Order: sequence, then structure tokens, then C-alpha cells
Amino acid sequence: MAEPSTGAPEDEEVARRALLAQAIPDAGEDTPLARQAAEDARRRIRLRGRTLPKPPRTRVLTVANQKGGVGKTTSAVNLAAALAQCGLQVLVLDVDPQGNASTALGVAHEDRTPGTYEVLVEGLPLSEAVRQCPDVRGLEVCPASIDLAGAEMELATEPDMVARVSLLGRALADHVADREQRGLPRLDYVLLDCPPSLGLITLNALVAAREVLIPIQCEYYALEGLTQLRNNIGLVQRSLNPQLEISTILLTMYDARTRLAREVAEEVRRAFPSRVLDTTIPRSVRISEAPSHGETVMTYDPGNSGALSYLQAARELVESHHARLAAAAVSADDRADDRADDQDDDQVDDQLDDQGVADAAAGRVAEHRDEPPAAAPEEEPVQPEAPAAVVDLRTGPLDLRGSWTPDRSTASRRRAAERRA
Repeated sequence: MAEPSTGAPEDEEVARRALLAQAIPDAGEDTPLARQAAEDARRRIRLRGRTLPKPPRTRVLTVANQKGGVGKTTSAVNLAAALAQCGLQVLVLDVDPQGNASTALGVAHEDRTPGTYEVLVEGLPLSEAVRQCPDVRGLEVCPASIDLAGAEMELATEPDMVARVSLLGRALADHVADREQRGLPRLDYVLLDCPPSLGLITLNALVAAREVLIPIQCEYYALEGLTQLRNNIGLVQRSLNPQLEISTILLTMYDARTRLAREVAEEVRRAFPSRVLDTTIPRSVRISEAPSHGETVMTYDPGNSGALSYLQAARELVESHHARLAAAAVSADDRADDRADDQDDDQVDDQLDDQGVADAAAGRVAEHRDEPPAAAPEEEPVQPEAPAAVVDLRTGPLDLRGSWTPDRSTASRRRAAERRA
């Protein structure tokens, strides 16, 4: 008897939400505000209150862009809050000396507050610097203070280049192992908020991660810097972290009313067709207001279009990753099946060859049994051997002129043979 599918309740819930969303009437083209309100209501029905599947292992994403003002910190904290609200365990590492991610998540980061600086420079265990976000359950933060601005010079004194860019990665790996030993829930997502530069702090974040999430403002300057950022990530990948990849690109500050925003979005999607999320983050005053209250927009105004966009982007971030894993598993299974088929074909060919050899041998034995015994061959008289002709290796069938040493007696032996003949 087949066991009931565990995904059936989830499918029923998705179908129920889809019916509710379809029940909302469409607004006319002449009322853009009403149309936006209707779309937000549909997204709220589809997204709010749903959980997301956990990844098979901890995903570490560095949120990086060497251009400032593109929404790195805003995207990092709001995606982290959205993932945590969907039932995942999330850690945000603030590696920006400005400490804006710490502010947005309501965590103090004054001077002498244990944080990323102490982890990198003083070797403080990450578990002693992590703080719980007061507004979102399952979301933890490692704060950053202005002290981190001096970490670049202190890290530069380390003579080993690989060692000084691997400090954060080792601290994070030790923290994950420490949580496992203490029986704490496994971290599902780790987001590292980087400063707008490519110094030693950002290099530590890139070496510690497997994936890079790039927020891109839908303006020309951001598009111009994307190529340089891609080249820099390629350098890190080749020399320091071969597993690093650009897995996600998020378009921020998108204004569908402007042609420039649409053109920038098209160019980015053309360059990274499988990495750009379908969800775009619109310009929103609520998103900008939330940090002044020590919150993310996910808790400050959950029904805002910006909050719904980040919630949808978080869901797409998770689902696209699971889709890539499923595709990779299918591809691996296909390759394994092809190898198994090749091995089976080789075994069949070997068996056919062995059977053919056995049949031929059996046929020869049967023929010999039916034949009368053969008479002993008559011995022929031994004829005296004729004298062998002398071959001049310089002109004969073997041309060894490149490596042959002349024999002075060759000509005299030939003349003697001619006289005997």
C-alpha cells in the first residue's frame, strides 16, 4: 500500500491561496494605484505565513558590490529577515565598518562591543560575538563597529596572504561546528554584508562564502561597474576560492516607469540569464524609513510593496537553489546510467567473444575426432644450404646510412663469392 504524500497538504494550501488571489478583481489601466494595491493583496495571500524548505547544508552568501548605494545592506537584512520569517535559521555577519546592518536589525554596535573586529583581529570565537535579533525569531547577528575600519592595516601585517584572507572563513566553520556540538539548530543561511570596496575585509568575506549575491541598482553606473566586479570575483575564484560563484543577482531601486531602469534590467538579464531573480525591488519610502526605527521593512511595514518584494525574492532565492540541485542530481543520475549501460554492453561483448572462442574450439575438436589419423609425413632429404648473398646495407633494402659503420671486408667477401660461383 502506497504511503500518503507528505507534500499533499502543501499543494492544497498553495491551491487554496491561488484561488483566493484570483478572487481579487483586476483594476483598470486608468487607476495605477488601485492596480498596485490589488497586486500587493494577491502577493500577500500567496506569500505570507508560508514556510520554506531547508537547504541540504548551510548556504553562505556574500552580499557584495564595490559600488556604494546599490542596496547591499538593505537587501542583506531584509532577505535575512524574510528567510527567518519563513522558518529558517539565519545568521548575518556585518563586515562593514559603518555597521548599518547591525542598526537595521536592532543590535547595538558601539565602541568596544564584541563583533566582527574582535573575531578577525583578536581571534574571538564567533559564538561570543553573535547576538539575537530582537524582532525576528531565528535571526542572529554578528555586529560591526567603527573599530573594524582599522582591521585592514592590522591584517596587512600578516605575512601569509592566504592566512590573512581566511580568518573569517575559519571562524565561521568553527562556529557551525560549535553549534552542532552544543545541539543547537543548524544554520540554514549565512549572509555577509560587505563594505563598498575590495579590501582585505571583503576578501575575507569572499573566501568564506561559496556564493555571491550582487544587488544592482537599475542605473547606468551600476551596470558599468558590474563587469569590473565580475572580473574581481574571477580573480578571487582562481587564486583563493575555487568554489566561489555568482549565484544570484537582485535588481534594486527599480522604477518601471523609467526607460533607463527597464534597459538596465534587460542588459543584466542578457548577461546573466540564469542568475537574475525575476523579482525586482521597487523604490519605497518605507524601506528607507525602517532602519531609523531599528527594524527591517519586514517588521516595520509587512504589507508594504517593498516588504512583499523582498519576501518574494527570498522565496525565489530558495526555490531556484533547490531547482539547480534537482537538475544537477538528474544530470548525475543520467551520467551514472550511461556508465552502467556502457559497462553492461562491454560485459555482453566479452561474453559473446568468450562464447565464440569456446564454440570454435569445440568445433575443431569435433572435426579432429571424425578425421582418420593422418599418416606420418615422409622425411625429405636435407639439401645443402646455398651460400647467402651478401647485402650491402648502404644500398640494400635496409637503409641505415644514418647509423651504419662501414665494414672494410665487405667488398673482398663479395668478390670471393663471385669467383666461387
